[in-house]
Amino acid sequence: MVVVLENKTYRSLQLNSIPDHFWQGFPQVKGASVFLKPNLVTPKSLWDSDSTTDVRVTELVIQKLIAEEAKEIIVGECGFKNQWEATMKTTGYDALEEKYSGKVCLIPLQDGPNFHKFTLQRLEKYLSLYGVKFSDYMLACDVVINLPKMKVHTMAGVTGAIKNMMGTMAQKGSMHPRANANILHKRLADLYQLTKSFVRFTVMDGIVGAEYSEQCGLPIYSKVLISGIDQWEVDVAATKLMGIDPNQIQYLKNIRRDFQSIEVPSSSIQHYEMPLSKKR
Repeated sequence: MVVVLENKTYRSLQLNSIPDHFWQGFPQVKGASVFLKPNLVTPKSLWDSDSTTDVRVTELVIQKLIAEEAKEIIVGECGFKNQWEATMKTTGYDALEEKYSGKVCLIPLQDGPNFHKFTLQRLEKYLSLYGVKFSDYMLACDVVINLPKMKVHTMAGVTGAIKNMMGTMAQKGSMHPRANANILHKRLADLYQLTKSFVRFTVMDGIVGAEYSEQCGLPIYSKVLISGIDQWEVDVAATKLMGIDPNQIQYLKNIRRDFQSIEVPSSSIQHYEMPLSKKR
């Protein structure tokens, strides 16, 4: 089940402002360690305000976790080796550790000794990706929550929950060797199979999306938040909200094709321009 909160100003994003039905399927986290995976790019620049998961969305989930008595909350990403501090500062994530001292820990999954803290997880049946080395920090947590950003992507067509999990793996460039989009689409489907057992909930930031590109794209004020327990369903909902036919996104078709089962409010559908390398 996917829930779309629409037509909000989101000037204030607090737990008490979010209706209960948005959290349908939220996992039991009392006494649990929880890993949060936002979409972060490195480092955020003045002309690139809409490529990262809004820190307020991540903080909203942190508030929910604290209210549900989670024991420990780790925020991690590994897409930008040696640029962690700059990324945290420019995105505003650096304030989370101080504000929620003793509860929240920010971890650069690839920096320093963390570079070697990855463990191989394998698939028995796969299209192209037999396994992935995931961060040990994530694997050690009881619950994983995905916090992607709603935007288009040069190679994948759209970037959402499934692709966001590439930021928890070592050598994520192996997902698209020689910049081969066909291989990427197969491996994204495999990545979904690898992560669906431990990604327990997804909250997608569609407050301000991005068209044309996954980084430094043009902002689109979609003013939505999307939640769900299945990453594929969240990605299909986001694709429809961007005015893009899911049949155009090969990795979604590689997983399953019952796109009609995912409904979104027509009042929130906007037309996002695809990257110049893609044909609509």
